[in-house]
Amino acid sequence: MSFFFETIAIPFWFIVFIFGSASPLWIKWYKNFIVTGVFLKKLKREKREKSVAEMKVDILRKATDNWNENSEAPGFSENNVQKKPRVKKSVDQVKKHNIKSVLKILAEHGEAGVLPRSISDIAGITNIDTKSALTYLIDKNYVEEINSTNGTKYYLTTLGRKYCINKKYIGS
Repeated sequence: MSFFFETIAIPFWFIVFIFGSASPLWIKWYKNFIVTGVFLKKLKREKREKSVAEMKVDILRKATDNWNENSEAPGFSENNVQKKPRVKKSVDQVKKHNIKSVLKILAEHGEAGVLPRSISDIAGITNIDTKSALTYLIDKNYVEEINSTNGTKYYLTTLGRKYCINKKYIGS
């Protein structure tokens, strides 16, 4: 150690300071790599051939290559694929009546918004039927829901307002 101090003039207190300030970093590295076993896993990974993730990537690569080869076979081209005609879902009459009555109530209340419980009370239908009608109307973008302090209120969107005007539920 005397050779080191004689060749480079570094005070002893500075060396102690450097080692002391680096100790939290060494402790963190110790916790992250040694205790958790990450360091050992990295050493073992170098020894084994492939990790599980690498094997999955290879399997997917082989599957896509195989798929590309099979897609060139006759009968698999995009031109030969027949598309099914889109079937329009029919809504039963009771549900249709509930949706119409919910739309009429929302159209009558306009900008005030309506709670679902109020809709079910005014229309005389159950809460479940009201919820299903409202979700259908939300999916069709006729109604939007807004959370307020009183609860979730439902309002007509511009598309819903146009629909109600066309069906003469409300005046223009």
